[in-house]
Parts: sequence; structure tokens; C-alpha cells
Amino acid sequence: MQERRNISMYRDELKGLAILWVVFFHAQLGLSGILYDIQKIGYGGVDIFFFLTGFGLYYSLNKSSDLKGYYVRRMQRIMPAYLPFCILWLCVMLPKFELGTAQSIRTIMGNLFMVGYFAGVPKMINWYVSALVVALVLAPVIFAFLKGAKNPRFALVMLLAVAFGIGLCFVGSEQYMAVSRLPIFILGMWFAMPVQKEYKKHTASLACIAVLALGITLVMICFVRYPELLIDYGMYWHPFVLIAPALCIGMGKVFHCAEKYKRFFAPLRALGKASFEIFLFNCWVEVLGKQFDLANDAGSWLLWSAISIAVGLLYHMVVTAAMKVAKKA
Repeated sequence: MQERRNISMYRDELKGLAILWVVFFHAQLGLSGILYDIQKIGYGGVDIFFFLTGFGLYYSLNKSSDLKGYYVRRMQRIMPAYLPFCILWLCVMLPKFELGTAQSIRTIMGNLFMVGYFAGVPKMINWYVSALVVALVLAPVIFAFLKGAKNPRFALVMLLAVAFGIGLCFVGSEQYMAVSRLPIFILGMWFAMPVQKEYKKHTASLACIAVLALGITLVMICFVRYPELLIDYGMYWHPFVLIAPALCIGMGKVFHCAEKYKRFFAPLRALGKASFEIFLFNCWVEVLGKQFDLANDAGSWLLWSAISIAVGLLYHMVVTAAMKVAKKA
């Protein structure tokens, strides 16, 4: 299936676009019109990450059935970048939060072990960190269920139904934002499977456009007519089960059609490879900007957003170099 091959080939470029969208979403730029409409749903970049993470993990698990090796590889990718950042973040932010002793301990341990969001700790770096850990832990189970199913499509429907049902247990709670992202992660894993039918070129394109339009229409209707559904019932992000895959398919096709200009994709590829590190630093900028007046106008938001991207890129390079040295040693 060409769409699957495009996503696989340009996965880093897609992650680069997603992290730019998230950074754009976090910045308070005082926009209006179509730019503001694009910005206000920029949290969808996180849904793209979940979709692409599921997609990538299917390939990883399909290459080897070594469960220990899978978890070691995941830890080697996340922990060398996360732990030093987390320690720095705690050293800087704990004094600012002015928490009591018990609350400080919960905040420290919740962030270090990346599960504090589900434990309801007072301050987390970001909810995505805990949601990512849960997705990584569940990935082998989801993979085994999909891979071993005689009817993968029926298996997908069953998994999505279970994931959505589990999510409903958290309706109205803060944790619903993370738990209800599991369906899109599952969808990403399924889309990586070589079981999809090969559709005609124009049929696939029209279907992609229709699904994207439906998802955007749903989220915009909720913004305008049913705002009470947005947070408590997850209509901020549920439509991205339609939007995120369609965007990845569409942009993958764009990258494929422009393949002769591939050298110009290098900046996006670099951003995608460093997307986790950029995300961490940008989330820190968001907290400092919105709670501690680090940025109070459009110009300062643009400056600090650019700094978070640059520092994230540099940090990724340092961590990657350090890991190479460690492996050689």
C-alpha cells in the first residue's frame, strides 16, 4: 500500500510538522481568522505523534519478538533525554511551585518515573509523558493481538471498542485526556500492518480528503455550537482519530510527489528526530510563559518558542553523541 510506504519513508518529516504545530499551539500570538483556527487545534500534533508512534512500534516489534530487547530500545531512546531534563526541570521548578514536603515528594517521583499524571501528582512536566509510557508498555500486547488475529479488521474493531470503553471510565476526569488517546495509537499500529487493500489512486485520495473534512467539521462544530463537549467528553481530540491518519496520509503523499526536492526536507527531518526533546523544552516554555510571565506578548512568545526548538535540537544532538560514545565504551 503506497500510503503506508509514504508514512514509513517520511515518518520523521511528519513528526517535524507535528512538533511545529504543537509549538504553534502553545504560543500566545493574538491571532485571528484562519491562522487562529489552525493554531487552536494545534494540540492535534500530539495525536499525530500517537499515530506515528503506534505505526513505528509495529515495525519495531515485527522485526524481533524479543520483548526484553524492545523495552531496552525504548528506554535507550527516551530515558537518556528525559532523565537529565527531568532533574533540571525539578531543580528549577520545585522552588517556584512552593509545595509541601509530601507534595514535593509526589511531584519528584511522579515525574522521574513518568507516571505522575495518572497518580494525580500536583505538578507534571506534561501529561503526554505518562500517556506515552502507557502506550509503550501496552504496545506488545496490542501487536500480539493484531498479528495473531485471523481477521485483523475485526481485531482492530474489538481493540478500538475496548480502548474507547476504558476511556469512558475516565470521562470528566483530567486523566481522560490521556487514556482516550489509546484508540489513535492502536489505529497507528494497525495501519502499519500489510493487510490493507490496495485502492485506486483517486479513490484513496478522495477518501482521505473526505475523512479529513469530516474530522475537522466535527471539531469545529463542537467549538462553535457544543463547547461543553470539548473537555469533559473529549471532543477536542476524538475527531483526530479521523484527522491525524488523514493528515499523515495526505502529507506523506505530498512528500512522495516532491521526492526530487527531498534535500529541502532536511530541516523537517531534523525536527522530527528531535521532536521529543523539543516537546519537553517547549512545554517548559509554555508553563513559564503562562504561569510565570516569561513571555507576555507575541514577540516574546515567538522568541521563546524559537529558543525551545533550538535548545531541543541541540539537546538531541548532545544526547545522541553521548549515547554513541557510551555504546562504543
